[in-house]
Amino acid sequence: MNNKLVKEFLRSKAGPNAYPIAKALNGGKTDKEVSEEVGIDVNKVRTILNRLHYIGVVRYDKEKAKRSNWYTYTWFLRADRVNELLEKTYGEELEELEKELDLKRNHVFFKCNNGCEALPFELAYEYNFQCPNCSEEMNKSEEGNTQEIEERIDEITKLLG
Repeated sequence: MNNKLVKEFLRSKAGPNAYPIAKALNGGKTDKEVSEEVGIDVNKVRTILNRLHYIGVVRYDKEKAKRSNWYTYTWFLRADRVNELLEKTYGEELEELEKELDLKRNHVFFKCNNGCEALPFELAYEYNFQCPNCSEEMNKSEEGNTQEIEERIDEITKLLG
């Protein structure tokens, strides 16, 4: 749960406070207990818990109070489901990054000075090194820089281990 990608995933699915709320569910807690622990309004906590429940990473048990007939919900984190969703989400991203890395390693790119899309040599050659968008002359580009892609691949690979 302390991985950067877990935080990123939960935030993307349920909002900026999803990670601390999910982390607070250690052993099962009510929405009020979570609210007190993380310092977030109980109504916001409930909203986020419902978003997390919708994607299946939390579950709840409900108990009816005999005097008031109100229900108390105790929320639990489903770490197995978090891992399952992480593998699916980041597995797909990993495949795309590996394709992009392969493309950048095996092609020379050309680009115009107007910031249009860089093209591999073969396509730039077909356009006679004239940008197909703005007709500006295309020159060799540094689009082949792979460091960021390699770092992201390493980060995901470590998570999926």
